[in-house]
Amino acid sequence: MSAERYDAVVIGGGPAGSAAAYTLAAAGKTVCLIDKSEFPRDKLCGGGLTFRSKRAFEQVFKRQWKAELINSSQNVSFFSHGRFLASYKGPGKIYFTTRLSFDHYLLSLAQAAGATLKLGNAVGTIDIERQSITLRSGDEVTFSFLIGADGVNSLVAKTLFGRSFDPTTIAFALEAEVPRDRLPQQGDLVEIDFSAARWGYGWVFPKQNSITIGIGGIHRLNPDLRNRLDRYFRRKGLDSREFKVKGQHLPSGDYPVIPGRSNVLLCGDAAGAVDPISGEGIPFAMQTGAAAGMAVATALSRTAGRGALEIYCEDYRNVIAPLRKGKFWRCLIYPRLLERLFAWAFRCEPIRKWILTGD
Repeated sequence: MSAERYDAVVIGGGPAGSAAAYTLAAAGKTVCLIDKSEFPRDKLCGGGLTFRSKRAFEQVFKRQWKAELINSSQNVSFFSHGRFLASYKGPGKIYFTTRLSFDHYLLSLAQAAGATLKLGNAVGTIDIERQSITLRSGDEVTFSFLIGADGVNSLVAKTLFGRSFDPTTIAFALEAEVPRDRLPQQGDLVEIDFSAARWGYGWVFPKQNSITIGIGGIHRLNPDLRNRLDRYFRRKGLDSREFKVKGQHLPSGDYPVIPGRSNVLLCGDAAGAVDPISGEGIPFAMQTGAAAGMAVATALSRTAGRGALEIYCEDYRNVIAPLRKGKFWRCLIYPRLLERLFAWAFRCEPIRKWILTGD
């Protein structure tokens, strides 16, 4: 059986992979997106979509997103150690979605643009020197460029660097979906609790048909994370054992300076492109995915005079600039010695707005 040849192969069908494949296909390049799962598929994620996510989607996919996939709220309450800190009722909305539907939607846009999809077919081996990928089905595809968008446990990153993340800095999250009728008083109120986990937080995010309750923080500092989740559920009058609890490692500002090597680029969670304070990753996934796709498309045009990685690094540095700032501010928000000072500061509206929005 002869191998299929593509200008680029993208591994991973989340927002980063879909953005990369869409960008390449829209530029007229042949691209194959591979994912081990069939879609729609579920994925642990609070599903929060800030205005930054909305703007990134519109810039990358050149359209408004489907309103029926999104729930929104303008009412956020913040807590710490059982005490109410403040509320936020800003002019801007906070959006929420389920990754089951949102990721499937983005993938359909990439396919409509001309990307070839190979779903439900996991990668067996990657041979970077031969520019070849063998799937567990036995099929083989070859590439000029490879884009790793395969998440925090990235096989592409492991192939390049020997590991996909630093276990001393990685975060871990647990969450469950709760039917809305179990929390009838919640409505569309968003809740954030800074004391639910160490160097992390707990969240209550209202979706269209459910409410996501979860906690996450630096993994090595939260060996009792499941017990913390149980306590967090009990505060809402619920028993976490009644619901399906999902767990997942999350990057926490642990991004590489050079996101790839030669003709192999990393984006999204595979590149650690996640806000180190909020854990927000979807906008950075779409931005880095699109930047990687455009860098490859430009390099393939043979008029750039530079390699794809060099081109990508320029946009990548701009995308991760907020993450560099977030790593600094995280050191002022989460340490125990500064908890009381942070709680006091958070009650002051100008400081709260500055922390929340950067304005």
